[in-house]
Amino acid sequence: MLLLDDHKILGQSIKVLLEEQEGVEMCTYISDPKDLDANLKNAYDILLLDINLRGEKTGLEMIGGILEKFPDQKIVILTSYDLENYRQRAFEYGAKDFINKSIEIGDMMGRLRKVREGKTQAMAVEMVNELSPREVEVLTELVKGDSKKEIAEKLHISERTLYNHIASIYEKFGVKNIVEAYNSGMEKGYINPYANKKEH
Repeated sequence: MLLLDDHKILGQSIKVLLEEQEGVEMCTYISDPKDLDANLKNAYDILLLDINLRGEKTGLEMIGGILEKFPDQKIVILTSYDLENYRQRAFEYGAKDFINKSIEIGDMMGRLRKVREGKTQAMAVEMVNELSPREVEVLTELVKGDSKKEIAEKLHISERTLYNHIASIYEKFGVKNIVEAYNSGMEKGYINPYANKKEH
């Protein structure tokens, strides 16, 4: 296996733990996305990819480029952010599984074996009441604290249209105010939880 995770202490720990498991011949650990392509040329069975990484792209955003260069590479997202929207996007981009780092090692190995053997086909989860791209933009701007007028001007829409989008967001999330919408957006992965901090 190849593991890319820029949290070095955690990454080294996962590497050691995986190499102790039956059936794992080797787990190569790297912390810098720039080292990924060179390592993938060694044909690893599975690439374990974190979401929050140093650099311009997240792990999710890297999936497409990896599969374009290495179309047969099996990719598994391994993250602390087990959010509906992230899971959905990972499968849409081509990941074979999406695993929370809090999983028990025995359960993790069972899922990794299935991925390696090609016995499972990742299916995108059904996103009930998914926000539209414009609603995501509105929600992102709302949580910044700008006035409704400022948001409407920034998005080049009328205030009436803005209020319609806000009402739709509240209805889809089942919430009544911006604080509840923010919390729901965080839980579902619409709001970036690591925009200003690193993952731990």
